[in-house]
Amino acid sequence: MPYTTYLVEKGASHNFVAEAKPPTVTMPRIKALMTGSLPGFIDVVRNLNSPALLEDNVIRQAKAAGKRIFFYGDETWIKLFPKHFVEYDGTTSFFVSDYTEVDNNVTRHLDKVLKRGDWDVLILHYLGLDHIGHVSGPHSPLIGRKLSEMDGVLMRIHTALLSKERETLLPNLLVLCGDHGMSETGSHGASSTEEVNTPLILISSAFERKPGDMRHPKRVQQTDLAATLAIGLGLPIPKDSVGSLLFPVIEGKPMRDQLRFLHLNTVQLSKLLQENVPSYEKGSHPASTQHPAGAAQKG
Repeated sequence: MPYTTYLVEKGASHNFVAEAKPPTVTMPRIKALMTGSLPGFIDVVRNLNSPALLEDNVIRQAKAAGKRIFFYGDETWIKLFPKHFVEYDGTTSFFVSDYTEVDNNVTRHLDKVLKRGDWDVLILHYLGLDHIGHVSGPHSPLIGRKLSEMDGVLMRIHTALLSKERETLLPNLLVLCGDHGMSETGSHGASSTEEVNTPLILISSAFERKPGDMRHPKRVQQTDLAATLAIGLGLPIPKDSVGSLLFPVIEGKPMRDQLRFLHLNTVQLSKLLQENVPSYEKGSHPASTQHPAGAAQKG
């Protein structure tokens, strides 16, 4: 993936290894990426027939804020978010021997949709790489070819966004990630290192250009993406999110903004803790007893 490598090493990007918690199957991992919370093993059973996602999530918040969301790819997203996409076209993951058409059906929308200006969020979920793993394992010669194809897709999207930015002068964010990894036999679902390690690359002209280290990327949690996307898009953080804002993403901002973003994340996590830990009492913190004005008002 030479273009992706170039962006990581020399471009305006941040790269991480995001740890996915088991079960490493698609539906619970999409939930984790969009809600920032940790779905349970019951979701393995539901993976084949995903009901609509009821928990608070980035997609719901984006739609509520009037953002137009387009989706192409794995139909699991359409089952989880049945009323959220303005335009969509799903592909089925049922035929694992198909690693060509399943991706062509996503890519065929690209040229047209990248020329249009009527969307705010575009989500693409490619299945081909996963299917090759299931059929012939991670060392198959087909893997290299598929990664090269994906690199070309990323280049098309990135160059289109850059040319659009010349007109709008507003930065875009391009996120490249995986929902799960792949074991030495090409499967996934369990908790081996190969299955839980996923790439997470955030690319934007809003970031400062600085050399990235591909050999030692920072390790983060997959659940950190929801809070980071929410803050980046100016949306509320999903209320059940356990994730932390990916700090390198905001490092170039003024200190006042950095503190505000961290405060939003802290308040949300504090609320979550209060609601879920019965013994958690805000008043038990020594610092909170030093408020005579507050006490007077209460009295």
